[in-house]
Amino acid sequence: MKIHVLNCGYIRISENLIETGGMMSDLRHAVLTPDHKRVELPVHAFLIEHRNGLFLIDTGLSRDISPAGEYDKKASEKVLTKHLAAVYHPYVPAGMAVHEQLASMGISPAELEAVIITNFDIDHVSGLKHVSDAGRIIVPEDEAYWSVRTKYRIRQNRELWEPYKIERLFFRGYLTGPMNKAIDVLGDGSLMMVSIPGYTDGQAGVKVSEKGRYAFIASDAAFSPDSWKYMKAPGLGANEALQLRTMRWLAKTAEDPACAGILCTHDPALNHKVIEM
Repeated sequence: MKIHVLNCGYIRISENLIETGGMMSDLRHAVLTPDHKRVELPVHAFLIEHRNGLFLIDTGLSRDISPAGEYDKKASEKVLTKHLAAVYHPYVPAGMAVHEQLASMGISPAELEAVIITNFDIDHVSGLKHVSDAGRIIVPEDEAYWSVRTKYRIRQNRELWEPYKIERLFFRGYLTGPMNKAIDVLGDGSLMMVSIPGYTDGQAGVKVSEKGRYAFIASDAAFSPDSWKYMKAPGLGANEALQLRTMRWLAKTAEDPACAGILCTHDPALNHKVIEM
C-alpha cells in the first residue's frame, strides 16, 4: 500500500493564522493582511494505492482559480467568493491541479474508487469538479450538517460541492481518535474516517492500516508536527478546546511505534513524498 502526497497548489495566509488557535472572529484581519505579512503553505491531497483500489483524500485547489498558474484575484474571487480569495491568496502552478497530477500518473478520475472529503473548506473541495467522476464522493454527516449553519456560512462556499452527488456517512463508536468515533469505509478497518473535531466541527482524519502498521492523514487538525509539539492550534478554527484535545491525541499517536507517520494538509516537509506501508 502506498500514499502519494499530491501538492495541489499554494495558499498565502496571514502569519497570525499559523498558530493562533480558534479565531473565527479574526477573519477580517486575515482578509486585510498585506502580502509581506503572509506565509506561503502548500495544499496537499493524498492518493492511496489500496488493495481495493485507488482512494483520493481531498482535492486541493481548482485550476479555475489560477488559469495561468499564478495568483489571479478575479478568477479566485469568481470561484471562491471575494472574501475567501482575500483570506487565502491561492494559486496553482501549471500541472499541479489534482486532475493534472492524476493524468501524469496515468489515472483517470473515473478509476478512483472514492474521493474522501475531510472538511468543506475551499482548499479541500475546490478541486472536486475535476474528480467528480469518481465511484463515490464521501463526507462525514457532521461536516455536511454544520456546513450550512452559523459561522461556516462565511468560511465555506457551498457552490463548490453542492452540484455533486455526495454520500453523507455517520460516525459510529470505535476505539480510535480523540472522540472514539469513526467511519469504517470498507468494513475491514483498513480505511477509517476518524472524527477529529476542532478546526471544523465535523472534520475527519483518515487512518490507513496495513499489516499492523498505519499512517494517519490529519487534514487541518495540525499544520505540521510543530502544531502538536508546541500545542498551538491552527488559526480560524471553530473550537480551540476541541482543537487542543485533537492535538493531544495526535501527539500520542505520533509516538506509537506502529504509526508510519502523520500527514498534514499544509506541511511543507511532505511535498511530493510517498509513504509505503
